[in-house]
This record gives sequence, structure tokens and C-alpha cells, in this order.
Amino acid sequence: MTLLIIIIITVIFIIAFSSNKKQVPNNFPPVYTKEINTQKSEEEVRKDLIQSLIKNISITVDTSLTKNIDDSIIDVTGRPYIINSNSTLKKYSNGVPLWSHHYVYAYNEINAATIEQKEFYKLFKNSFSNGEYYDLEGNTNYAFILLFDLLNEFDNHKNINKLEGQFKILGQLYPKTKSYGISFLIQRMEAINENDSISRLKEENRYNYPNYTSDYDSWKLGSKYKTKLNLKEEEVKHLNKLWYPSNNFCNIEFCFIEILKLYISVINELKEAYIIEGRTIDSQFLAVADVIARKHYNYKSGSPNYKYCIETTTNEFYVHIFKYCENAVREFYSHKRKINTDISYTTQEAKAEFESKILFKVTELLPGLILKVSTPDEATDIELFSQNTNRWKTKFEELSKNYAGNPKDFLNSILSLGELNKKNPSIENIFFEASKFISKYDKESALALYVHYLYHDLKSANFDNKQLTKTIQKNLFNNNNQLHDFETIVSEFIKDRNLDKALKQVPKIYEVKRKKIQLDTDTIKEVQLQHSGTVELLNEYLKDDFEDDDNTIKSQEISNEEIKIEITRKNEFSSSSFFLNDLSFTPIHLSALEIFSKNNFSVSQNEIEVFAKSKGIFKNQLIESINETCYELLDDVLIEEEDDYYTINTNYYQKISGK
Repeated sequence: MTLLIIIIITVIFIIAFSSNKKQVPNNFPPVYTKEINTQKSEEEVRKDLIQSLIKNISITVDTSLTKNIDDSIIDVTGRPYIINSNSTLKKYSNGVPLWSHHYVYAYNEINAATIEQKEFYKLFKNSFSNGEYYDLEGNTNYAFILLFDLLNEFDNHKNINKLEGQFKILGQLYPKTKSYGISFLIQRMEAINENDSISRLKEENRYNYPNYTSDYDSWKLGSKYKTKLNLKEEEVKHLNKLWYPSNNFCNIEFCFIEILKLYISVINELKEAYIIEGRTIDSQFLAVADVIARKHYNYKSGSPNYKYCIETTTNEFYVHIFKYCENAVREFYSHKRKINTDISYTTQEAKAEFESKILFKVTELLPGLILKVSTPDEATDIELFSQNTNRWKTKFEELSKNYAGNPKDFLNSILSLGELNKKNPSIENIFFEASKFISKYDKESALALYVHYLYHDLKSANFDNKQLTKTIQKNLFNNNNQLHDFETIVSEFIKDRNLDKALKQVPKIYEVKRKKIQLDTDTIKEVQLQHSGTVELLNEYLKDDFEDDDNTIKSQEISNEEIKIEITRKNEFSSSSFFLNDLSFTPIHLSALEIFSKNNFSVSQNEIEVFAKSKGIFKNQLIESINETCYELLDDVLIEEEDDYYTINTNYYQKISGK
């Protein structure tokens, strides 16, 4: 727009200058026509001059990052005219964290960023809101994340003028976002019938951004996956009715693709079902939307609100179907956490219409179509185990149920399961439960799995304290000598963390230790008479203390099934809290935060309630007290409710841990 104004001013100047002259200036020769050898009129000459000027205008934009001021230099016929920007880009003193360019399709892609990138984005956004703008040094992902972030905020505040102002600044400072900002802005304006604003925006940007519609369409789901999924045009349209879901499950590309394929299959089958009934999917959706508009929203048929409601409600039907498809894939992949599928149609007639004519058919189709979904590949399984920290239990139950008496096969299967859970913060629990199970069948395998359990548990940050208390199956040891040998292995293992070495030493515990002795028959008989119950006593009660230069280990039987092992480290290992000293967490707080850490920072409210009751407090009281402890530092709550879960923002967790 600024460039256009400058050109117009230049043209006006030329016209004004020419009107004061009786003839064309000497530096422009007379112009002749081809047909007659006569000089052109002044008016014709002026037009030729203007066209020549416009054609020969050269533009140079200097966006050098070495300057403190973001100057735009426009060179008109060799004479520079400097336009000073109202806003300057600041250099980030620590250097903008590198974020390799990729197409950003939604705000939730921030979840895939590193902690350093997330921290910078938070600073970048806050500064943007306060009128301070950072030079991104080519890392445009941050600008596109902000674009979607501002869109999400608009869905809450509904202030279209505010959004337009934000997008205008964003587009000026980070030009690659401009065309997309205009496209999204027009879409939001269309939704609220801001027709005048739409016309104005299109007029303002008709030269620089003529293809905003095609740009916007290219970002939609159907357009993006048309080639990859070999979609038909009708299938593209159905996918384009959806927007990118913002959750971790759909962030896994393999899972998202399978949901899309299932969704397309459901829509196609739904069409066939309606055709058999003599209807089309469009007519059926329209009929249901009509009932919702009239009975739930009380809109008069044919009114502007009614028409808008019909359009948005029919699109909502596709979104609801997608959600049911997503939950079906989650269930098929043993991902227990489901997304909310509640509808907002509370009026009985409207709700019944939707459930009977749409939802009932979808739920009938899903059980058969879900069998066509591909099983996860290894990379996907690793991500799923990381997101759902208890997902391993399904596979473990399967292995336990199908145990065929071969401890070596069971051990290898557990090791493979552990490899798939290498990003799961609760990985040690797999080996602990496996050790308990196999201890009934094979002691050596059970003890090897227990060493794996210690290995993963010692790797966690929770062993920052000097004392570690564990339990182990009593039936792994026949006597105190075997228990003592195991304590020796554990002490060396804590010191050198050499897993292979510890595993090689396990079989030696069960080797028969022979000594050359001479037997005194009379003495033996005397001892047998006096201590007839000694062997039984040793079999029933195990207790041993071990100590070396690095560790003290005390083992004591606590039940008929378990032995408690207390490991105390003698070296100057930090016994301070994992969290900042300024935070006055109680032991109950620390235990609760450990549960979050072990469950990828998302725990069901039921699990927190059980934990809170075991400590004699209410779950709300526990959560509120933790949040209150952190509020001054974070200026926000640490633990938030999300559906039936409590979640912790990982950036906040890093902040309170001082890392």
C-alpha cells in the first residue's frame, strides 16, 4: 500500500510539472507515430512518460539485520526514498534458538519444540503483546506458531478488530505470514458476517495477495493429504470440513493418517446407508440441522441466524464423526485416554434427532471398519508408550496370560517391551512386575529382571536422595547367603552402573558352594536333637546387613512374600530436594509430583483421589496447595484440569525444578 501511494505521488508530481511547461523537456526527444510524421500532443507525451516511469521503477528493500532500525529503502528512478518503519526488530542477546523450517499447520506444533524453543516462544509472544518485536533471524516457525496462537485467542475474545491489528503487525514484521493472516482473517470475518470488512480487506490486498483463497485451501486437511491418501475430490471436500486436532495423539503422524482413513471409510459407508434409505448424506444432515436450529436454538426458519446455524451445525456433524473415529483408533491402539465427544444439543428433540439419525449409524459402522486400521509401527509404538505411561500393562497382561513355561522367551519378550518403552518415564515398573510374575517359575530370570528394574529406577531423578527403599520377592532367596551375595551385586552396581556386569553375576548367586569338611557324626546327632527347627526357621525368616565403602544395605523380610531392602549411600551425593529451595513442598507434595513425573505429567483424577485419600486429605485440597506453593514463582497454576485428568505444563515443571 505504501509503495502504491509513493508511485501515485510521483505521477502527480510529473503531471503537475508537465502542465507548467509549454513543451516536452529537452531530455525527452519528440515522439512520432508510425503513420504520420507529426509530434504528439502534450497530453500524449505525459501519458507516455508516466508509463515509461512506472515500467522503469526499481525497488530495493533493505532488511539488513545488522541495523538497529528496520529501514525499507525504495529506489525510484535512481533516487532513494527512505521509509522508516514504526516498529524496530530487537536482537535477542542469547541468539534465537534454531528451529529448522517446516510447514506449520496448527498451534499445537509447539508441543514438538524443544524446551529451549518453547521458552523463547513464550518470551517472543509476551514481547509481541507488549509492542516489542524480536528479529527471528530466519526462524519463521515462531511467527507461524504465533499466528495460530492469536487465532486460538480470538476464538475466546471474539474481537475481530484486535485480531486484524495483530495480524497487520505480524505481517509487516514477518512478511511470510501476511498472506496466511489475511486468509484466516477473511475466514473469521465471513463467520460473523463482516461483509464490509471483507470487501475492504480484499480491496487492500488485491494486488499483493491475489491468491489468498487458494493459499488458505491448500492448508486444509483434504488438500494436504489428497495425494498421500489418493483421495477423490468428494473425499477432499469432506476432509476440508475439519480442522487440525490439537492433541498429542494426533500429533503422531501414523495415528493421524489412520484416523483420516477410518473417517473417510465411515463417511463413504454412511453415504451408502443413507442411499439405501432413499436419502443423501447432505439431505439427512440438513434435516437434522434444521431440527437443532429450530428446537435447540429457537431460530426462525429462513432467518439469517437460522441459515448461519444450518451451515455451522452440518460442519459440526463431520467434526463429531471424526472424534468418534479418533476414539475408535485410540481404543484399538490401547490408548485408554479418550477425547470428549459430548454434544451441546441439550434439547431432548434435537439431541434425539442427532443420535438416532447420525450417531447411531456411525457407532454401528465403526466395529467393522476399525479392523482395517493398520497396527502401529515401532516408532509409533514408542511414542504411544511415552504418551500413555500405563499402556504397557495391556501387553504385559497378554504375555503373562500366554506364558507357556519358557522363562527365556518371557525374559526376551519383556526386554523387547522395555525397548518400546524407552521414552516412558515409568519404564522400571515393567521390569518390577515381570520379576514378580516369573519368580514363581524361574528365580534366575526373576533376579535378572529385578536388576533391570534397579537400572532404570536408578537412572531417574528420584534417586537424588541418599536413601532408596525397595522390595523384592522373598522366594528368590533360599538363605541369607544368597541374599548377601545379591546385596554385594547391588552395591557394586550402584557404584559403577554396569548393567552387563551385574547381569553376569546373577547366576553365581544360585551356584552350589562346596567346601571340604570332615563330619563328626556324634556332634551332628546332638545338634539335630537340640535344634530340630533351625532349617525351617531360616526358610521362614530372611535378614541381612551389608556394608562397604560406598553403601550400606539392610535387608529384612516384611511378609511371607516380600523382603524390604534399604540402600543408603555414604558419599556426598546431594540429598536436597529435586525442586528449587524457595518452594516449600511437603513430603505429600513431593510424592504427588513424583506421580506426575512417572506418568508423563498427565494423571487421571481418580488416581490422584486414591493417592490423596491414602494420605488423609482431599484431592482438591492437595492440588490447590501445590498450586498455591508455586503460584508466586509461575504467576500461574502448575496443575490444571483437562477433562478427567490433571496435567502439568512441562515448561512449568522445568522451572520449579531449576533445570
